[in-house]
Amino acid sequence: MWRSVTQRGKTHSGGSSKFRSVAFVGACITLLLAPPAAAAPEYEDLHCVAYLVPSSAKSDDGVISATLEEGGCYPTLEEALEVGTGGQVALPDGTSPAELTQSLLDSAVTAATDVLLGTEYDGLNFGGSSKNYFASSGCANTTWQVANVGATWNDRFESGVGFGTCDHNRKFQHVDFGGSVVLCTPNCGTYGTLRNEVTSLRWAD
Repeated sequence: MWRSVTQRGKTHSGGSSKFRSVAFVGACITLLLAPPAAAAPEYEDLHCVAYLVPSSAKSDDGVISATLEEGGCYPTLEEALEVGTGGQVALPDGTSPAELTQSLLDSAVTAATDVLLGTEYDGLNFGGSSKNYFASSGCANTTWQVANVGATWNDRFESGVGFGTCDHNRKFQHVDFGGSVVLCTPNCGTYGTLRNEVTSLRWAD
């Protein structure tokens, strides 16, 4: 039971010092027993595969509109390209985006296979995660186009590389090839004002 004790004109609450000591010790124990804060998860780059599936016949001017069939995501670029070509391209281990060229792809092909049209990156200068687009043929006398890259990759791309004789590649701001556009011939280390703004794609020779 608490009591007030008056001494030399001052009033003290008996037991308050003891109470503060107990509270301090309790707080220390709580801190010691608390689990450590979980470390923030590290972001891991992934390299994903998509196949262009024609949604219409080839037009008179050589345009094929396509929808996307997802082929999964993989920890390395070479693994993604091997999957995308059905195992018919075997790149050297550790191949980086900067090292990947059409001549290297051609030398690594072991049989007829789907063709890599282009690779889009979510970082500048071909860095970060990537989306790799494959089709049944390259861009010789053909233009491939995708009206919507999908929710996962919408407004993420910052740079890109063209392959498969696709030397004129356009990145559009909106679905159905609307809004502003950037032309890459065939590569762009940055999409400038369309960084993180790309929604539809077109590859041409």
